[in-house]
Amino acid sequence: MKDENFLKYLYKIGRIRKITKNNILFYEGEEAKHFFILLQGKIRVYKHAKMNKEITLHYFKPFDFIAEMPAFKKINYPASAICEEEGKVLEINFIEFENLCNKNNEFNLILISSLLNKIKILEKKILQNSLDLKTKLLKYILENEKKLDTILQKQIAIDLNVKVQSLSRVLKELKLAKLIDIKKGKIEIINKKILLDEVWQN
Repeated sequence: MKDENFLKYLYKIGRIRKITKNNILFYEGEEAKHFFILLQGKIRVYKHAKMNKEITLHYFKPFDFIAEMPAFKKINYPASAICEEEGKVLEINFIEFENLCNKNNEFNLILISSLLNKIKILEKKILQNSLDLKTKLLKYILENEKKLDTILQKQIAIDLNVKVQSLSRVLKELKLAKLIDIKKGKIEIINKKILLDEVWQN
């Protein structure tokens, strides 16, 4: 099934919602009657921890499924979702989607694929949490090499769920080792080979 046909079916059972920056799409603990497809913008899913700290779980980009797992399992949303940019989502009632799956097996495969992707995201998050801060940061720098000139250190701290002060200490260490440079608050890779070697050793 082509993407345009897939969306055409879903438009019939869903409704398009405009989203504005900093609006909450759903809160942790709410009943998950709906799931969403991000059409435009960026959504951050996060959980609250102690001391009002937010733990970022994942960022979603256009045409990703959001919250289909809790809707499928008929449980409450396990996390909250906030709009990082202005955009649009397609809000879908899961019961209507379930009926669509019963009529067309291709939608079952789409749902299974999306659920498997969520498992991969969870596995990546578990692995990330098991690493020390330096290794987390090295992996992050390498994975985001092409857009480092657009990422603020505050954003990196949010993405890695660490304090800005802790991040700054490790960045200073990497800079002194001449592995990276920092210009106007943005990271620039100086020695990619050693960064890769450091990651593989940990």
